[in-house]
Amino acid sequence: MKILLSTLIVLASGLCLGALNQGKEKAPASEAAAQDPFQAGPQHARLQKHVGTWDAIIIMADPTGAEQRSKATMAMTKHSDFHTIENFDGEFMGMPFKGHGINGYCPLKKQYYTLWTDSMAASPLVLYGDWDEKKGELTLTGEGVGMSGKLEPFRTVTKYPDDDHITWAMYGPGPDGKEALHLRIEYTRKK
Repeated sequence: MKILLSTLIVLASGLCLGALNQGKEKAPASEAAAQDPFQAGPQHARLQKHVGTWDAIIIMADPTGAEQRSKATMAMTKHSDFHTIENFDGEFMGMPFKGHGINGYCPLKKQYYTLWTDSMAASPLVLYGDWDEKKGELTLTGEGVGMSGKLEPFRTVTKYPDDDHITWAMYGPGPDGKEALHLRIEYTRKK
C-alpha cells in the first residue's frame, strides 16, 4: 500500500509539473535537465566528478595562533545520479573525528546543498549556496553548532583547481563575533 501511495504521489507531482510547464517555451536539453527535479542535470554531474578516495590535511590554528596540521581521509561515493555521500575519518583538535555528509543540487531552489553530521556535535550543519563558474568555487552558507554551543552562521568555500585537488575552508564567528577562518582542508585524490 505504501509503495502504491508513493508511486501515485510521484506520478501526480510529475503531472502537476507537466501542467505548469505547458505553453512555456521549451528550454535547451541541459537547461531543462537542470530544472527537472526528477532528472540529473549538469550540476549533479559536477558533484559526481569528485567520487573517489582523497587524502586530506586539516589545517587550523591552535589557541596560541600556531598552525596545526593533521591527516585524514575522505571517501566520496555516488548515491544515485543526484547525490554524493562523503565519509570523513581523521583527527580534529587531538581527538578522533568521523563525519558524514550528503551533497546535492536542488533544481527547485537552484542551489547546491550539504547536510553534514559528525562525531563532535549532535546537531547537523545545513548549508545552501551557489557555484561561481569564473572563480571555480562553491560557496555555501547556513548554520550549525558553534563553539558557543548554540546555532551560529557558517560559510564554506570550496575551490577546485583541478580534478585531483580540492581546497575547502570554513568560516564562522570569531571571538569578537566577526566572521573568521575556522579551518581549512586540502584534499588530494588518491591514485
